[in-house]
Amino acid sequence: MNDENINPNCSNVIQSASVVDFPMDLYGVNELEVIGDELHINITYGGGCEEHEFKLININSEIPFSGQDINTLYLSHNSNNDGCFGLILEHPICFDISDLNHDWLYFSHPDSIYDLN
Repeated sequence: MNDENINPNCSNVIQSASVVDFPMDLYGVNELEVIGDELHINITYGGGCEEHEFKLININSEIPFSGQDINTLYLSHNSNNDGCFGLILEHPICFDISDLNHDWLYFSHPDSIYDLN
């Protein structure tokens, strides 16, 4: 993929990190969509008084005896201790997934596993 085609609003995926090192505040998934080399995530969360931060973490693992790698994506949500009660609908957050194998790509949320293949 040419750099000129990458959406400048798409964040990079964090590689080789542990999910436990990132905040995992609550959020709901409304829609996930892979568009080319971009993952667009539409979410809802509570708050309204603080800026919320989102990061996408990739955990890569190998399927035993197959040689195939699985990429499982986790969305870190830092609410910055937002105690407000508004319901925020976040328009799609964009992440650049051009470095990931799209054949074995999953998104993990505490409620579900989404197959992005």
